[in-house]
Amino acid sequence: MRLHDPTYLYGGETSPRAEAVARLISAVTHAPFLSALMFILLGATADDVRIAAASVAVSLVTATVVPVIVVQHYSVKYGNTDGDVVRREDRARPLVCGVALYVVGTVVLFMLGAPRIMTVMMLSYAISTAVVALISTRWKISIHATGVMGPSMALSLVYWPWGLAMFALVPLVTWSRYVRRKHTPAQLAGGFIYGFIATGVILWLFL
Repeated sequence: MRLHDPTYLYGGETSPRAEAVARLISAVTHAPFLSALMFILLGATADDVRIAAASVAVSLVTATVVPVIVVQHYSVKYGNTDGDVVRREDRARPLVCGVALYVVGTVVLFMLGAPRIMTVMMLSYAISTAVVALISTRWKISIHATGVMGPSMALSLVYWPWGLAMFALVPLVTWSRYVRRKHTPAQLAGGFIYGFIATGVILWLFL
């Protein structure tokens, strides 16, 4: 029964090979890594090479490098061995750090005159992460799922229709996080739906 209940973790068996593949997918689709790809591609839309380089550098530091260090720090601190912060109750500090970094990134990108889409997406990360932090006080929404939506929507908008290819990550993330027992189907669906709606609203309001 639990295998079919969207509120339960996966209860089946996973082969060592499938587990290895799921771990790899989880690592590659970590939200900061997807944001790195997104900001590099968005930075390529700048007319000035110097502004593009500075904007990408700021984005990589505030949305990828430092967040990864922060998550890794708290993962180890809370006794996790795979780079995840597993318990919902342990998410508050890394998420608050993430919000602060995204706010800084937004301000600096605005001051640099970065492409508007980059500044708006950094703002989107700040707002979305703040809301995820609030949700996480009650429910373990999937950050991996939420993190797929932002880059997928931004790149689809800027690089239509080729950017739609990012959405191919949705089933991969769903499978990997489920079979690794990180999230229930409901938590994954919630992450995708929230990420889609939040990103769409922010793009609509600020672009």
